[in-house]
Amino acid sequence: MTPSNEHHAQIGQVKIGRHGEYLHALLGSCIGIRFLHPDEGVYGLAHCLLSKSPKPTNQIGARHVDQAINSLVRLMDIGPEQRRRVNVFIAGGGNMTRATDAPEDQLVGSINSAFAKTLLRERRLRVIHEEVGGCNARKVIIDCSTGEFEIKTIPRIGAA
Repeated sequence: MTPSNEHHAQIGQVKIGRHGEYLHALLGSCIGIRFLHPDEGVYGLAHCLLSKSPKPTNQIGARHVDQAINSLVRLMDIGPEQRRRVNVFIAGGGNMTRATDAPEDQLVGSINSAFAKTLLRERRLRVIHEEVGGCNARKVIIDCSTGEFEIKTIPRIGAA
């Protein structure tokens, strides 16, 4: 059971946190996108399964990177003039399938992270940290009281 001050972003979810709360997600090839809106002291964490939505939607969610970014901006009330002050990090995008015959840029994790970086840049949102790629999962933990975050690498079981 998760304490009431801890919010776990599962696949396709967006979670918002404030002082006294923690946000976390467990990521493989999925991308985790964290926003800090310093003017409001609010954090957001999205857990994205895929890159681009087949059809744009205004529904709050994070199944796709584009939907997640739109959702975070709306939920955190980030106006166009505030975007450059928002601090963003991205994590995840690991090669969880060990596909040795596929070029790296065609793996789901690589596609997700490349799309996230491009879209964030287009939306004038500043990425201050990224930890993407590789062959391991990651756990993201955000302390909404201090602004500190930790990205733990989770090694594969039985990795050669």
